[in-house]
Amino acid sequence: MRTANKHKNMARCAATATLACVLGLGLAAPAYADTASDLAAARTKLEQIGTQTQQIYDELATQTQALDQTAGEITQKQQEIADGQAKLSTYVAGEYKTGGLSLLQVLTGVDDLSDMLNRLFYYGKVSDKQAKTIQEVKELKQQLTDKQAEQEKNVATTQKKVDELNAQQAEAQNVVNSLDSQLQAELAAEAEANAALQAGINASTAEKATVSNDTAGTTENTNNGGGDTPAPTPAPAPTPQPAPAPAPAPSAPSQSVDGGSVVSRAYSKLGCAYSWGGIGPNSFDCSGFVSYCLTGRYCRLGTTGDFMGWTRVSDPQPGDVVVNSYHTGIYIGNGQMIHASDYSTGVIISSVAAGMNNNYIFVRY
Repeated sequence: MRTANKHKNMARCAATATLACVLGLGLAAPAYADTASDLAAARTKLEQIGTQTQQIYDELATQTQALDQTAGEITQKQQEIADGQAKLSTYVAGEYKTGGLSLLQVLTGVDDLSDMLNRLFYYGKVSDKQAKTIQEVKELKQQLTDKQAEQEKNVATTQKKVDELNAQQAEAQNVVNSLDSQLQAELAAEAEANAALQAGINASTAEKATVSNDTAGTTENTNNGGGDTPAPTPAPAPTPQPAPAPAPAPSAPSQSVDGGSVVSRAYSKLGCAYSWGGIGPNSFDCSGFVSYCLTGRYCRLGTTGDFMGWTRVSDPQPGDVVVNSYHTGIYIGNGQMIHASDYSTGVIISSVAAGMNNNYIFVRY
């Protein structure tokens, strides 16, 4: 049975190809195949850049926090130095009642050799302590200054990486947008060509049927020898079949999705794995996960670029969509979302403010 069907399909394809050549239409492999492949690769690259950007922003936040901590330590040590110097000055003033450490002031009013030796001993101790404190302060300040300079250098290097990734992300998004437009144009051209081919087939079929009926009527009149018996009325030509209607365009968002159901579906998939192109039931990419939560079906409503064109909201409610140009998730309230994050974490709950450069918008399906 399979062999017979195969032969029938081959014969049908051959007949269609022959007719297309006669009509001058021609048949070719789908024009959009390469574009669709390039678009998939471009979207993969965009998601990879998005993951790298998230990682580098986390690194930058850590480094900036460390730099702020060092600046706080420097401020604290400077205050400790000032307090220590004030205490040392008070001690010296109380010990010698002179307000200073001049050797001449220390020796003024010496009564005997023993008194002089005692004064010199204490003067040396105070001087040693003062010199040691000053040296420690210098070394500490230098260490903190060196540490601060190194941290500033690291922050500048990381910021440069952020700028480079942002530029790569913008370029990748442009490529995706361009390929997506090209693919839509090629699909439209393909549909138009198919409609023209079908119209040609229908016209050819109708013409053949008309010629066949005319020939049959002429033959019958000849066989009657020109007698008075009227010739039978020829059968009407079959009505050509209309060209198939083009596939309906995807329907616009319904604006009637129940937020509670969306959030419940999102919670039900916590812990599932991440996979690029995944639409479930056990692994998802970010847009595949959002599509499932919104519809309850394992399908893909579109990409992050499509979602960003939906109605934007300023008062997000649970069940709304959190999205930027390269990532998306379901908002569950309290500043949190559930999303298919990456290969290492899968479907998780995260803070909206903490992720992906914090440039999300909220849209409603």
